[in-house]
Amino acid sequence: MYEPGAEQINCNGRLIELPSLEVVRPAPKMPSDANIDWLLHIYFTRREFTRCRRLIERELNRHLNPEYLYFVQGLIDREEGNNIEALRHLQKSVELNSRNIETYKEIGRTLYIMGRFSQALGVFREAEQRSSLKDHEIYHYLGELLYRSATTQSQLELARQQQDESRAYFELAVQSGRKLESYVRLAELYRKDKQYQKAIDVLETCLHLTPENSEVLIEISVLYLKINETQKAHDRLAEVVSIERKCSPKGLLAFGAILQSRNDVDGALNKYSQIANAEPEIAELWNNIGLCFFKKQKFIVAISSLRKSIWLSPLNYNALYNLSLIYIASEQYASAFHTLAAAINLRKDNAESYMLLGLCLRKLDDVENAFVALERASSMASGQQSGARNPLVVLNFALFCYETGRLALATEQYNRFMSQAQDLLLPTEYKFQATKLKSLLRISNQGNGIILDSEESEEGDKGQNRSTELPPDELPLEVNAVVSQNS
Repeated sequence: MYEPGAEQINCNGRLIELPSLEVVRPAPKMPSDANIDWLLHIYFTRREFTRCRRLIERELNRHLNPEYLYFVQGLIDREEGNNIEALRHLQKSVELNSRNIETYKEIGRTLYIMGRFSQALGVFREAEQRSSLKDHEIYHYLGELLYRSATTQSQLELARQQQDESRAYFELAVQSGRKLESYVRLAELYRKDKQYQKAIDVLETCLHLTPENSEVLIEISVLYLKINETQKAHDRLAEVVSIERKCSPKGLLAFGAILQSRNDVDGALNKYSQIANAEPEIAELWNNIGLCFFKKQKFIVAISSLRKSIWLSPLNYNALYNLSLIYIASEQYASAFHTLAAAINLRKDNAESYMLLGLCLRKLDDVENAFVALERASSMASGQQSGARNPLVVLNFALFCYETGRLALATEQYNRFMSQAQDLLLPTEYKFQATKLKSLLRISNQGNGIILDSEESEEGDKGQNRSTELPPDELPLEVNAVVSQNS
């Protein structure tokens, strides 16, 4: 029987000693030279920074190797926004062990956060030299810093070299690691160099990491639009809709561009109206809206939309080019001249802009400057690569030369137009104007080339110094320019 307070209990005639409730053995004390890095790591991963600081203050003076203590102290300071103290503690850590690559990486990250990009680039280069293994984080930050330096570089040649080096580091980053940001940045660099297929391949590989990443899917669809693969772009956007049930403004803009390329102007305007209700401050949106209204021959609304696009992005070349095109279609040649002047200042190597400028000057009765502009446009178009040539530029110059009496030069430009247009599928209007010009010049296809009749040769030589007045019914129709692929 058990009695309260008794130390023994009688069980079936036998006395059993009750165990004492006192702790028999005291808790062991941690020796002063024990390694507590594991405990500090646990506190840090739990973000218990107060306990981390208390533990670091207690162990810092008696710890045999305080490298890790300074390292964690620097990370805590950086998490709390005290980057200068973080940098000081991380530098103490690297002084204790200069072979630790992780410390160099954290110093580089801290400098990157502080905006000291040149110093961060030097730290990551030193980390790359000291590292015996391929580290994708080092490669990623080197690529990021070089890309940032290239965008702010004033010397074009040096900026190009830094951009190429940046792309090489991002390629190493995606080969040695699986970091989403590296894939996205590498695709961005390929897109900047107009290597759209390589950018698509990189992002398709990135989808293996995040198959349902809507931003990557939308970017792929936009790149497919760049290479005129509208069906593949539509399929990717359909995946976005199935994932999110609702597209982002960028996805809706791509949807609208697909419908616009298929001449479904009303459907495209419906998509664009959804974007305008959510985020109206998008320059590309109003550029596309203006082209839709231009397609519907509503010039006033088209001009208003494109002017808003230029107001949102004054340095948008495509919007300036398209606005000048609509000004020409609506016979506002003075406004078109000023808009084209702004576009040419942004992109001096575009032949179509000089062609439109020449047409404007001709309508403004400035024949000499119109000839200079069209001649420059023709020379630039002839120097372009075969995939980027535009026979319309040469044809317009040939028509202008015939109208102003430069028959020999008109024949030369006609020959150039025919050589450029041999393997191209031209619109009917181009062919009509070319055929009419050929009949007016009385050109016959004999021998190896197109030859001008002897009578017209003499007349053409005389016409170099005078303008020929032609009856209105014999004047060739003006070829309307089309929106370039850059628009």
